[in-house]
Amino acid sequence: MSEMLPIIFALLVGLTYYWSNKLNIRHTRYYHRIVSVSAGISITYLLLELFPLFTEGAFRIHKLLFLSVLVGFIIHHVIEKEIYQHNRRHELIKMLNLEENIFSFFYHIILGMLLVTFFSRNLLQSILFFITIVAFTLVSTLPLSRHGSGGKAFALSSSTLIGVLFSLFIWTNRAEWIEFSLIGLTVGILLYTVIRHHIPYGRKGRIWYFTLGFLVYALIIVSSWYV
Repeated sequence: MSEMLPIIFALLVGLTYYWSNKLNIRHTRYYHRIVSVSAGISITYLLLELFPLFTEGAFRIHKLLFLSVLVGFIIHHVIEKEIYQHNRRHELIKMLNLEENIFSFFYHIILGMLLVTFFSRNLLQSILFFITIVAFTLVSTLPLSRHGSGGKAFALSSSTLIGVLFSLFIWTNRAEWIEFSLIGLTVGILLYTVIRHHIPYGRKGRIWYFTLGFLVYALIIVSSWYV
């Protein structure tokens, strides 16, 4: 049962990934509402749960682990900057889509591995992590244009499951510092992605939906501390 739960949750993330790539809601009134709620959930989980968890482990193991947060934060920025600076305007959309797909694929493999880690420790902690992955996945994979290939969408949506299976059956014995390095990478990437892409800029977005997202999730997380 301990192995089945992360597999089931990875399949649910995969379904979210697959169907979000089939949606075309960027120009509807619902888009900024969904993005705002997702951003509220993601940033709340990051600051109240994931980063404190990583900090406790980093101070206990070695402070050099904080470098993984820095690497996670800058890697996406560096790749995007290289694309913007070395591609002409008509190539940008294609290259940004390609970069986003590749980056998201490997990032979700890491998330799948961490899903196994969290399930091995605490069920409630795992569910909170899962909800955040779903919120992050729903928004981060809404495409600039829908995938024409169902096979491509299916391959991309399998990334979380690949991470889970890899962690369960191949790389089963990881050192604790590696586990926390992966958490640090996740913290850095999530922090950059939410701030740079998910929190609506300027007049965009719906402040009440963002507020609802972080208030409700903050209440859930704080309540989980006393369970």
